[in-house]
Amino acid sequence: MKSLTRLDNVFDRIVDLTGYITIGLLIFSWGSVCAEVICRYFLKQPIIWVVEVSEYIMVHITFIGSAWLLKREGHVVVDVVTSHLDSKVRTLLLMITSTICTLMFLVLTWYATVATWGAYREHLVVPKQMGMPKYLVMVVIPFGCLMLAVQFMKRTNGAMSAWRSSRT
Repeated sequence: MKSLTRLDNVFDRIVDLTGYITIGLLIFSWGSVCAEVICRYFLKQPIIWVVEVSEYIMVHITFIGSAWLLKREGHVVVDVVTSHLDSKVRTLLLMITSTICTLMFLVLTWYATVATWGAYREHLVVPKQMGMPKYLVMVVIPFGCLMLAVQFMKRTNGAMSAWRSSRT
């Protein structure tokens, strides 16, 4: 049990680190786009890599930061129906939806890993100016999906604990 708690703490630290990485990438993207606008319109010297790198950063931000956002329950929630339900029923629905999401993200992790490995093995390149190896863009997808699967698993466990304590 002690090693499981330690593993949980390590995972939480990794999730927190991904949040900081996401914030750093967002600030870098924002700053480089601002610099690109200034250079393009005032100095007449565009920075040619900014748009392409910003596109890659958007993919990375989405998949690296999702587990961090889920941990903080920061995703958009539509609770028009669930806000009128009893807390036990809400907890049961949270347990069911979190379990479904865990399974879905485990499947996505598998398929994204296979696709990323295929891009690596076949030496695929993104057909743009920089010629970025495709697997470098894709590698965050299986990582992010796995992180989300584990975070949803933790959420399911928390909902199960709340469900058990509400029944007694």
